[in-house]
Amino acid sequence: MRKVRGNDISMIFQEPMTSLNPVHTIERQIGEVLAIHQGLRANAARARTVELLDAVGIPDPKSRLAAFPHQLSGANASA
Repeated sequence: MRKVRGNDISMIFQEPMTSLNPVHTIERQIGEVLAIHQGLRANAARARTVELLDAVGIPDPKSRLAAFPHQLSGANASA
């Protein structure tokens, strides 16, 4: 199941306080998934995280890497 989870299937619910760890940055949490399931190293994981945030409509994704989950709530409201 680990091969499928996170690689082919993953879900993050909208409520950030129950879906993501509130004490870790977005970059750390998404980067960890990319490292574990896709074998990406730090720089590649960072670049891919920016791409993913952009793909879901997070404004200025590069500057959002250091944000915490509660800081993203409503971040793409302009989309």
